[in-house]
Amino acid sequence: MDHIEKLLKRKLEIEKRRERLLGKLEVARSSLTELDKRLKDRGIDPNSLQEEINRLKSQKEKAITELSSALEEAEKIITRIESRVGNL
Repeated sequence: MDHIEKLLKRKLEIEKRRERLLGKLEVARSSLTELDKRLKDRGIDPNSLQEEINRLKSQKEKAITELSSALEEAEKIITRIESRVGNL
């Protein structure tokens, strides 16, 4: 195979690789568009997704703290009741 044929073969291979990458890029863009649509349908701005994640994390931490406090209070009440029942 002479030099020109090798170059043409390389060119064709590069073109095939480029086409595969363009196909993957199109799929990725389509997926991103669908994801953006789903976020918008749920009332979430895709451009402020990190802010939404931070808000939800904060909300979760607050709920955990409140639950922990409620459980501690319930344990105290149960312990008092058990103590009173034990003294009967």
